[in-house]
Amino acid sequence: MLWKRPFGVTLLLWLVLSLTVWGAVRLLATLRWWDVLNEFDARLSPLYLSITGTGWIVAGGVLLWGLFSAKLWASRATLIAISLWLVQYWVERLFFEASRANLPFALIASFLLFAVTWMITFNRRTKEFFIRSEDYEHSNEDRDVA
Repeated sequence: MLWKRPFGVTLLLWLVLSLTVWGAVRLLATLRWWDVLNEFDARLSPLYLSITGTGWIVAGGVLLWGLFSAKLWASRATLIAISLWLVQYWVERLFFEASRANLPFALIASFLLFAVTWMITFNRRTKEFFIRSEDYEHSNEDRDVA
């Protein structure tokens, strides 16, 4: 029996789905504009952009499967993935992009994204959902063995 998914877990699903779509758009745009990126000697190589796009698609797929299957590791893995995405974003922004005027907005949005993900991950209802689902899976495995 699957338990009713809490709102926080649904929000994690949407975050991971967004991350996966972002990776897909990054990959497809890189493949589409590969020659232009090479011709104008882009600061981030098309190879790097395609590898990171593919990596986020794969990571997102694994996380989506883990969240839909209510795997115990999925919520913490989502927190780690969002953290890594934010690190990648800030490294690219600070070292490879021209400076922009929206720094305060980017800082606040990054902080809120991390804070919301952290709060959901360590929320009591989220933990209970994953623990109950894991316990249910193990009880079914015990019955299959007997």
